[in-house]
Amino acid sequence: METLRALAARLDAASETLAGLSRAIPATDPAQAAFGADAAGRPGEIGRALHRQWTTATGDRAREAYAAALRLAAAASAVRETADRYADVDRAAERRFAGEA
Repeated sequence: METLRALAARLDAASETLAGLSRAIPATDPAQAAFGADAAGRPGEIGRALHRQWTTATGDRAREAYAAALRLAAAASAVRETADRYADVDRAAERRFAGEA
């Protein structure tokens, strides 16, 4: 059971890491000026379009990271539940064998 509990702990840690990344990804988006969005005319239009594309892409990656974090947390919970059930079965078997001996 300890191996399953250790696996659940590792899954929880991975989930926390991904959740942190999901918050950090959009926080690192550069300002529009980094794309030349403040320029006049067509270069500014292109810069604004690039910035929109960048923020859309990083937002999508952040949402994907958060969804993966939730799936990992659910997997960790399922592994812990499995370990608990195995432990319950082991205890029941010990009681049965002790009663038969």
